[in-house]
Amino acid sequence: MEKLKVGLEWGIPLPGLHHDGAAVVTNAVLVAVFVLAAFYVICRRAKLKPGVLQMMVEAVIEVGENFLRDIGGQKIVKYLPFSLALFLYILFANLAGMIPGFVSPTSNVNVNAAMAACVFVMTFYVGIKELGLKRYFREKMGPVLAIGPIFIILETFSEMSRPLSLTVRLFGNIRGEDTFVMVLNNLVVNAHNLFPFLKLGGGHLQYGMAQLVMPFVYALMALTSFLQAFVFAFLPILYFGAAVAWGEEAH
Repeated sequence: MEKLKVGLEWGIPLPGLHHDGAAVVTNAVLVAVFVLAAFYVICRRAKLKPGVLQMMVEAVIEVGENFLRDIGGQKIVKYLPFSLALFLYILFANLAGMIPGFVSPTSNVNVNAAMAACVFVMTFYVGIKELGLKRYFREKMGPVLAIGPIFIILETFSEMSRPLSLTVRLFGNIRGEDTFVMVLNNLVVNAHNLFPFLKLGGGHLQYGMAQLVMPFVYALMALTSFLQAFVFAFLPILYFGAAVAWGEEAH
């Protein structure tokens, strides 16, 4: 049985990477370049009298600021650029799988693990920045110093479970999407073998079925891509918000 291939059949050759790995890196870099280029163009075209695109961008930023402010107060708003950058990259990486011949970089567990590692490091940074190094580790030791080492071990496992959860959730959903679309495409293309009546009219009935089904599938993919990007990008805000809350309680 021929192996089902999902995504790119090509990639820029890179030392030490097999073909599939090079394809994933190629897609990941292309998405990053696209997002950076979009940011550059938008910033260069920013005007005092905003156009439609600038108004949309400013509206998204304002909604993001209000959302973060509701979660963790004014202090947490300064971490919006981190979450917004994650959100935009993951969103376009997810949507890349909808383009024929491309694969979603987020369907590869290594890409997701790298982003989750950034969240892991950023969580420690926020905690130490808001509480101070001494206060941060004191909070991790719990209310009783005698059993502090046990609390530190438990907190360490808790902190490590967060990036693991982010990685597996995004990987499972996006990989599943890409595989589902590939299988569905194969079924639509070969449907006449299962249902001979689709050959009627020179295959126009089969073509019409594809035109009817696939838009709904891609609309569902776009929705789930947005939701998964939102969850991955803004769950860390809850982690950051906990550190900010500790800092406020300390005062």
